[in-house]
Amino acid sequence: MFNSNKIGKCFFLSSSLVILSACSILILNKSHSTPKHPYKFPTFSLADTLRGENNKYLNCYDVYFYDLNVDFNFNTREIAGYVDFYFKSLRKIDTLQIDLYKNMIIDSILIDKMKIKFYRKFDAVFVQPGIPINETQKIKMSVYYHGKPKIAANPPWEGGFVWSKDNNNQPWIAVSCEVEGASLWWPTKDVLSDKPDSMKLSFTVPSGLNCISNGKRTDSTTINNKTTYRWKVSYPINTYCATFYIGNFAHFSELYKSLDSSFNLDFYVLPKNLQLAREHFKQTAGMLHFYESVYGPYPWTRDGYKLIESPYEGMENQTAIAYGNGYKNLVNLFDQIILHESAHEWWGNSVTVPDFAEVWLHEGFATYSEALYTEHEYGHEFYLKFLEVYAMFITNKKPVVGPHNVNFWDYKDNDVYMKGALALHTLRNTLENDSLFFDIIKSFYNKYKYKNAVTQNFIDMVNFKTGKDYSWFFKQYLYNRVSPELLWKFYYNSVTKQNELYYKWSNVSADFSIPIKIKTDSGLTTIYPTMQLQKINMDKGKLIKINVEGSYIALKRTGKIVIK
Repeated sequence: MFNSNKIGKCFFLSSSLVILSACSILILNKSHSTPKHPYKFPTFSLADTLRGENNKYLNCYDVYFYDLNVDFNFNTREIAGYVDFYFKSLRKIDTLQIDLYKNMIIDSILIDKMKIKFYRKFDAVFVQPGIPINETQKIKMSVYYHGKPKIAANPPWEGGFVWSKDNNNQPWIAVSCEVEGASLWWPTKDVLSDKPDSMKLSFTVPSGLNCISNGKRTDSTTINNKTTYRWKVSYPINTYCATFYIGNFAHFSELYKSLDSSFNLDFYVLPKNLQLAREHFKQTAGMLHFYESVYGPYPWTRDGYKLIESPYEGMENQTAIAYGNGYKNLVNLFDQIILHESAHEWWGNSVTVPDFAEVWLHEGFATYSEALYTEHEYGHEFYLKFLEVYAMFITNKKPVVGPHNVNFWDYKDNDVYMKGALALHTLRNTLENDSLFFDIIKSFYNKYKYKNAVTQNFIDMVNFKTGKDYSWFFKQYLYNRVSPELLWKFYYNSVTKQNELYYKWSNVSADFSIPIKIKTDSGLTTIYPTMQLQKINMDKGKLIKINVEGSYIALKRTGKIVIK
């Protein structure tokens, strides 16, 4: 999911560099300082814990396959259907939890064709099988349900159903539910840590409409003016990525040659936009090729890749990306929605966090992937300017890593995107070794491909690959909201007839140590500030810029440094 409400408005193109027009003074003068007042977290409740904690009623079983079946009633905006859970017990079970929003109605739950008891607490449903379920036992449980799913207030950031119509007054319907969870519209074990190994999705809609979903379509059947479309996902999938798009779509495709296979890129768009889309979507293959070169082969080759025109801006639904950006390129160069959401096929869909507290591993990595693409296409200076713009939106009101076990992520917070990306950029600068940096990123991805990962896993990879402990770096940038502050003063020494630059760190721990490049009229110099006052002589040269490579720090010119 990409939070682009403000960003694109600040870009324009000049001399092949991304810079700011009305925003330029802000960028040049922005100190990246830390606001006095921190973010105020909401008061978390039992309902939040039941939704966010992988408790004993959830971690007692592992779902390896879902068979989801949904029938749509457009007139009443209702759905009805059933889900077959195929799970393996991890220990003896007398009660287990599934999830479904309380406005949705469970009609019955069956195991071995026998109805079993259940009760609710908020959006959690506690199932009491009434039969012995022992460790390692494989069970099929069927949940029948119906109801009117929540309507999205501001999709995709505030999720729910979107009951829309296209320009021909035809139904155009989709869902977004990343933070709210799949239990917004179907019964599931709604925890990020349990992705099914595969999934089947069947959707019944009025004949004449199409329904696109994740994976590969296996078949469709039409009975009594209703058509059921069946799709199969053959890889692990986040339940919030399981999705559908209902509408009157035109379709075209192109063959894509991946690093290890070939498959189709499929595009489903409103008929009026067919020719526009044919041209606009040509950029997609190049983006995927770039991501493959940095991270490794596209992870879903058997299921392919799809962009589907949607009635909301965008969402990284696995192999079925929602596209609603109006066929607009950022500064006439590339479509940021395609670029960002496609990066999520690696970061978020393949490597997945078990808790939204760690969601920077999705959004920060996807946002940084955008910057890397700009560096590849337009050069290093463009990349730096791109990141300068993103740094504008960092607030430093709370740590990047948030509270665990409460399913919390404030979508209005840009820091998991922007500060996450700038932290990766700053790590790259700190290592001063691009080969090592990109080896770390690729190794981390491949180790946790199709799996869950947390921030500590990434820290461990950095430490392993470098042979050093970089915990101090991540403590500063991810677990602490305070921005590192470099105090500096440019001073002309009338005795030595030299310019002198004095500098030291503030707002950091004693072990914080990152290199900072400075530019003078005689060239580049690298300094290694500490919390102790240091200086360099600059002869009669002029200081042009501190922090040339744009590491994320606050710069504070000060007269308070005592010069001895």
